[in-house]
Amino acid sequence: MKMKKLMGIGMAVLLSMSMVACSGGNDTESAEKLDQIKESGKLVVGMSADYPPFEFHSTAGGTDEIVGVDADLAKAIAEEAGVEVEFKEMAFSGLVDSLKADKVDMVISGMSPTPEREKQVDFSDIYYTGHNVLVVRKGDENTTKSDEDVKNMKLAVQKGSLQETYVTGLGCTSFKALEAIPDAMAELKNGNVDGVIVNDTVGMINVNQIDGIALSAYELPESETEESMAVAVNKGNNKAYLELINKVIEQFKADGLNKSLEENTALAAE
Repeated sequence: MKMKKLMGIGMAVLLSMSMVACSGGNDTESAEKLDQIKESGKLVVGMSADYPPFEFHSTAGGTDEIVGVDADLAKAIAEEAGVEVEFKEMAFSGLVDSLKADKVDMVISGMSPTPEREKQVDFSDIYYTGHNVLVVRKGDENTTKSDEDVKNMKLAVQKGSLQETYVTGLGCTSFKALEAIPDAMAELKNGNVDGVIVNDTVGMINVNQIDGIALSAYELPESETEESMAVAVNKGNNKAYLELINKVIEQFKADGLNKSLEENTALAAE
């Protein structure tokens, strides 16, 4: 009987120690991803560099490089962590899977923290909020009057984007989900689609750069189209990592965001 009691007490002690160890280990584990990045000396950032002024290619410095608001934010995060930054470019639709597979350390690519994405990855605080617009061919600016009109249009959106979710929810049956915004704009200009739904800042840059397209006068409902951008990181072992990212985002929004938007909008127009 005494032996059974002693065994029971022993098991309880072991269980208690195990629980304490697990609890006490969380702080170490939460810092693990950040420690890995610091040890490697490099922050690998996934992005789809076809979304000016947030991420795009520029040769203004004499060589082809990825620049933009998101690139500026990534550099600020890398600087805070004391490491170099490396951009890994890929299709927008493949970014989350690449992050989950640990092929990149984070995604900064105009990505919105939708409920579906939040099931797969974790997100930082919001660093930018915009609204979506409808881009049409010149002469069609006043043709669209309602959501029903939008529903019946042939549309193009970026594959895997918030805009694809929007048109699906609206009930649009005729739309193309393309890998890149330039592809969508080309489809519009060539008459293969009636409109492109895109972020307002990105839409305006394309309208200013491409002949024959314009912003529709119809305003898409804000509640349905608000596009909030955040940094995505893999789930688990990321508490200290997210704390560092959010610290930089707070500083970036206060001191660098507007300047970055202005400079990269001008650079994208060159």
